[in-house]
Amino acid sequence: MKLYTKSGDRGTTSLFNGERVSKDNIRVTAYGTLDECNSALGVACSILSQEARSPSITKYKLDKLELLLDQLKYIQHRFFDLGAHLATPRVRSDESTLDKTRFEMEASNQLEEWIDDLQASLPPLTTFILPGGHPAAAHLHLARTTVRRAERISTALIEEEELDEAAYVFLNRVSDYFFAAARYANHIFDIEDVTWHKLS
Repeated sequence: MKLYTKSGDRGTTSLFNGERVSKDNIRVTAYGTLDECNSALGVACSILSQEARSPSITKYKLDKLELLLDQLKYIQHRFFDLGAHLATPRVRSDESTLDKTRFEMEASNQLEEWIDDLQASLPPLTTFILPGGHPAAAHLHLARTTVRRAERISTALIEEEELDEAAYVFLNRVSDYFFAAARYANHIFDIEDVTWHKLS
């Protein structure tokens, strides 16, 4: 099977139910943005994996790294589930297609547990922070802002009942998770968050 199909050479693409739409369709923009986020997440995972292989890493840090990596990889898989959901019109697809692409609230519940656990090991925030610190933390902030864009794009879909509530909630919750995870990555490597200083 060839990587290229040429079917999109005139500016259209297929949704999950076979319907062809313009490549600037809101659904395509939403799941394309989610794909961007997943790529930023992949960079963060790559950096953390490299750190985990360092011969000088302590078991304490390795345990924390592996915990964070497991969570991030879980999210990468859920992004594929969510992408399929976003690529499926809820009002113009048959029941079989809808069943294959449902998105459950369980994923958001899991994120909330992880956010609480990560937050419990971090110093309290006293000011706004800027993206930065460890390279993995910086890429997690990039993932956070990219998924926020996916959420904004998807708002019209939830308003038109073209997106399940659980999917929209996940978009909102995962950005909160990335914020906590970025701070946790800095914490693992004993790097302080980059704090915002107002010009006087």
